Parts: sequence; C-alpha cells; structure tokens
Amino acid sequence: MATVMVIDESKITFLAVKNALEKEGYRVLWARDRQEAISILRRERVDLVFVDIFEGEESLNLIREIRESFPDTKVSVLSAYVDKDLVINSVKAGAIDYILKPFKQDYLLGRVKKILASPETSRVSVSVRKNIEDMEITLRFEEIVRKEIKRCSRAGGHFCVMYVRFNGVMRDYEAIKKFFRETDYILPVSASEYVFVLTLTGKHGITAVTRRMKEKLSQSFEYVYVCYPDDGKTYEEFILSLKNRLAELGGK
Repeated sequence: MATVMVIDESKITFLAVKNALEKEGYRVLWARDRQEAISILRRERVDLVFVDIFEGEESLNLIREIRESFPDTKVSVLSAYVDKDLVINSVKAGAIDYILKPFKQDYLLGRVKKILASPETSRVSVSVRKNIEDMEITLRFEEIVRKEIKRCSRAGGHFCVMYVRFNGVMRDYEAIKKFFRETDYILPVSASEYVFVLTLTGKHGITAVTRRMKEKLSQSFEYVYVCYPDDGKTYEEFILSLKNRLAELGGK
C-alpha cells in the first residue's frame, strides 16, 4: 500500500490524516518541518506528500524542491487557508491538488485514492464535493454573486457563472486571463478547475468565450454554466441551479 507523508508542525493534522488513511492500509508518516521531510524522502519511498502553505514562499519553495528532487512523489497542499493567489502559486510550484482542512475522513480518503491512481498530468478534481460551500467561504464567491444579482436586479442586465474542469493540471494562469475582461472574476478552485463570474454577460458570451478557449488552449475541458436571471433570480435559486449542473457534470 502507498506511503503518505504529512509535513505540518501540528500533530493534530498528522493524526487526522493518519486516522483517515490507516484504516485502508496506507502508511502515514509525519515531518514537522522541511529538514525532517527531506531526510525522510531520502531514505523512504513516499508516494504522496501533504504540505501546509502557511509559511507562504517558504512552503512553495518546499513544494518545488520535492518535485525537483523526488519526481516520483506527488505533492498536494493541505491547508486551512486559501485564496486564488495561493492556489495558483502552489500549482505553479508543482502541487497537483489543493485540499482544505478541516476535512471529513471519507472525503480525504477518496481524494487520496484519486490522486494516487492518476498519472501526474490527469485531472485531479476538487469539484462537486463541498465545491460551492468551499468557494463561498474561501474565494468570496457568495459576496461576488450577491453583488452581481443586486446590480442586475437594480439596473437590468445579465451575468453568468461558468465552471470549467480541464483535463489535466492547468498551470498557465496567464493564458486563461487573456479570455476575460478586467471586470470578470477568475476563481481557481484546484489544479484543474476554475470558476468564472462573467459580468455583463449573457449566454451568448459563454459561447464566445468557450470557442476562443477551444481554439487557443492546448488542453481540453468540460464546463457548465448558469446565467442570471434565466437560472434564478435570487442567490439561493441561482446557486441551486449551479449545484444541479455541477452534479450532472460530476457523473461524467
């Protein structure tokens, strides 16, 4: 069975991962810091490393070091803190996934199985888990959507939310930005998933954006979208429509 290492100064995090994985036969190791982690990696075969990025650039450098020095070891972020820059920078550094804590044991176990069963370049999907709930908390998603609903209900107009799942780790954030305006919101959810809030955009705008993406990006992708007011006139109606579309995509 695979070996997983947790790099985190908190023993609580290590024990939470250990309790989630050992019942399924995984071997779980603990390193409190970079020095201890590298020492373990030099003498042990480790299939997956969880890194907390609370140290910022220092943690990102650790991800880079592991990926360069131990290319057969996959790296995922396991952190209580996230914003779009942290997701983007951790993916650029070499992380294949970004998992939020606290987590449910069954959820973490499922994610680990998916990561370890997948080649480095295949999709590791965060979505349709706590998906919307995580975005509401960590990426200002609820605040942004409510603001757009208020603006459109007062002045008229449309906006859309589009979820995109790339078939592979999407590291070129700058390439994605080229397809959107400054008023649009780009919310990276994981190494392969993005949510876009497209202001002043109706369904025709989705068609134009996805056409350009298919023409210009080397990676294929799947997507769903909802638009205001067609798919809901209140936040609750709008999000329910998005959850239903995400559930349909999750079955594919």
